[in-house]
Amino acid sequence: MSEEKTNVYPYRAPKKYPKKSLHGRSRFLLLSYKDFKRFQKFYVNVFGWDMFELPEAAGGEKKGSDNPSLLIATGPSYETWEGLNPGHMNCMASYVKGDLPKPVIMAEIHMDRPVADTVAEMVDYGATLVGELPEESDGWVSQAFIKDPSGNDYKLWKCPPSRTWIEPEAGYDKN
Repeated sequence: MSEEKTNVYPYRAPKKYPKKSLHGRSRFLLLSYKDFKRFQKFYVNVFGWDMFELPEAAGGEKKGSDNPSLLIATGPSYETWEGLNPGHMNCMASYVKGDLPKPVIMAEIHMDRPVADTVAEMVDYGATLVGELPEESDGWVSQAFIKDPSGNDYKLWKCPPSRTWIEPEAGYDKN
């Protein structure tokens, strides 16, 4: 192989990790299940994932439900929204009655730009908006759904301005 062909990625600058930006960070993998015990045994026994019941106030089921909504961590974790170590993907899982949807990645988008602007940029690069754009919000509901150019489903989520950066959210926030 010629030296010119090694590590060549056309149209992509070298990866940089800008401070104070969550844009493009995969936040959660959204999974669904029909049989909780079977789902739990598979992911805990095969991969060693941690599972916590998602609080009812955060979209979960009532505490102790036979079909709980779950927060799942692929690595060391604690009962909150973030994995303890950077680089570990968190998941959310919930029970569904009908057909199982395919997994969806929930990715963070620019905090300082309207969701519509970010979606418009994605559409310019081949994404498709799924459904309608929600009204812009300063709360925790600023989100949209897209399909990337390959047809993968993404739930886009904009962290609200209450994200202060003063307290570290996970290891990537530490200097």
